[in-house]
Amino acid sequence: MEYDNISFSATKRRRIKLNVLGSLVGLLAVVILLNLLGSRHFFRWHLDSRDTSKLSPMTVEALKSLKQDVKVVVLFKEDLPLYASINNLLKEYETVTSRLKVQRVDYIENPQAAEAIKNKYRLTLPASDKETFFRDLVIFEVEGKPPRVIYEKEFSDFNVSDVVSGREQKVKRITFKGEMLFTGALASLMETGERVAYFSMGHNEFDPEEKDELSGYSKFAEILTQNYVKVKKFHIWAEETVPADCNLLIVPGPKKPLVDQEVVKVGEYLKRGGSLLVLFPQSGATRLEPLLKEWGVEVKDQLVYDPEVVRLNQGLMLTNFNSQSPITRPLYGSQMYMPLTRAVSKTDYAGRAADAPQVMELLMSGAKGVLIAPTADGKEMQVESAQSQEYSMAVSVEKGALQGVDSIKGTTRIVAVGSSVFLNNKWIDASFGNRDFAVLAVNWLLDRSQLMKGVGPRAIVEYQLNLSDIQINLLMWIMMAIVPGGVLGIGLIVWARRRN
Repeated sequence: MEYDNISFSATKRRRIKLNVLGSLVGLLAVVILLNLLGSRHFFRWHLDSRDTSKLSPMTVEALKSLKQDVKVVVLFKEDLPLYASINNLLKEYETVTSRLKVQRVDYIENPQAAEAIKNKYRLTLPASDKETFFRDLVIFEVEGKPPRVIYEKEFSDFNVSDVVSGREQKVKRITFKGEMLFTGALASLMETGERVAYFSMGHNEFDPEEKDELSGYSKFAEILTQNYVKVKKFHIWAEETVPADCNLLIVPGPKKPLVDQEVVKVGEYLKRGGSLLVLFPQSGATRLEPLLKEWGVEVKDQLVYDPEVVRLNQGLMLTNFNSQSPITRPLYGSQMYMPLTRAVSKTDYAGRAADAPQVMELLMSGAKGVLIAPTADGKEMQVESAQSQEYSMAVSVEKGALQGVDSIKGTTRIVAVGSSVFLNNKWIDASFGNRDFAVLAVNWLLDRSQLMKGVGPRAIVEYQLNLSDIQINLLMWIMMAIVPGGVLGIGLIVWARRRN
């Protein structure tokens, strides 16, 4: 051909090489600049609205308001299914703020680093000989404050009720609570000032220092401590008034009634804008019932029973939560185990007057709930309600702008629950909703709104693809023969055309 003898001079070839090299360098520079711009100015969007790593506005606001560095230690085995969700969520946190310093340690791949973490935080973790307490956990730490430890079992709720009822064959995670726990930990670490919770003693109440499964509240007290609430005990009868530094008064299931003077002191505390968590015993008067009636709360002697959700020891596995309350709204998709519980509801006249306390029912039975009580001989239970309906077992009360009270303590808040057993050391972890309810109720009572609003468990959605045998075989042939064969065929055609 007439072009076969065409050649370029050495100068021209050198110029072409330099042009190509310059173009490559320029292209590389553009790519680097685009990456730099992308790393500093970027926009992320989630194609799936149910993505468990998508951050709520409240979390973004909390992260942007961080004033000091927060160290996060992720001590997890990386091939665990839960690790991917935790890691992806923390990556989202890191994109919002540079204040978060995350250390990820796989205790199998890096046992030396895991041992160092174990030794550093040993005093802050539960005392136990079991190594499981020192793995599969996330630690949040700010200088000058004790760390907040979040264990693997706290991250999820499970379909226990479905397995017990036979609707499912295996236990599966149904919610992921990573954002709720992480943002709550950050907010509590950033909080200034000490909060104090007083447990009333002297009436056979549950003891916050007792570790016995049935009579102890040590796990509940540990939860309070982890949420930066100092725990104290006191006898109401021994004090002239409820202590001035009391941010939260807890009456944990008194089996003996309070005396009149003690009830008066509790009433005066509430009128000063105090916060009260009262957990009633399964039976017997506490003498707090008339006081609560003044605040729009009725505590019945009968117990709530619902045949549709009854479980072990006739306790109820509750899933019916008030979605309008900041205490129970985040529990959506979760469940609580409540041993036989007294009915606690708002009175008929609650909230009617403009200045009346605002009462909200929190935990309800299903539509087939009934009220039961022991027979005269005490050997059996008998139904005492006229009809089946939803019955409330817990309420919240709020009344603001109390006359003669300063604005700092101007709001009275009460949470009354018809059971005290559900938070003892045996049952507080029976269903993860029990622990969550305790934390949410305490945060509401302490007016820690920044720990509660807008963040709750994220439902885990499963997608199942059902294929027939014919479809499976067709898919196999497509993946193993047609796709590779097509690529090979295209390659042969291109090779043949170039050769010709």
